[in-house]
Amino acid sequence: MPTQDDNAGQQGNEGNPQTPPAGPTLEEVIADRDRWKALSRQNETNYNTSRTELQQLQTDQQAAIEAARTEGRTSALGEVSTELVTAELRLQAVGAGAELPDLSFLDLSRFTGDDSRPNGEAVKSFIESLPKKQANSGAGFPQIAGAGHNKGGNGGEFSSINPNDLADYIAGGAFL
Repeated sequence: MPTQDDNAGQQGNEGNPQTPPAGPTLEEVIADRDRWKALSRQNETNYNTSRTELQQLQTDQQAAIEAARTEGRTSALGEVSTELVTAELRLQAVGAGAELPDLSFLDLSRFTGDDSRPNGEAVKSFIESLPKKQANSGAGFPQIAGAGHNKGGNGGEFSSINPNDLADYIAGGAFL
């Protein structure tokens, strides 16, 4: 048999059907929408600011990389510039037939350009001011008796390069 408490609980359900919970009011929905719009606008502003900063950092980084490359290139050329100038001086002196003085007494830095590379025009004008080498009679090598192509005994009639013929010629036609 049902007790009075049970009857009260049953009567409460029968007399008061369950109603869905009350939804937000229009003012609450509008306020929530405006709050999300403001947050979205703030996020968009933060994104644009961050993107601009990133682009500026990338530009600065590229400029720093290029400056480091230029500095490295200039530094490396500065270290080898005297060797490059020396090589250029020797090359042009040989080409012009000039006699190059002792390079330890020259200021080689005056033959370099702004980029630490040899200045071809300065080197050329210096080489042109040097005295020319004395021309030797004939070739640059001293003449040695018997030197040269097939010079020597028998009036040079030997013309073969066959090793067997050469051996016979050296032995005077006799077999060794």
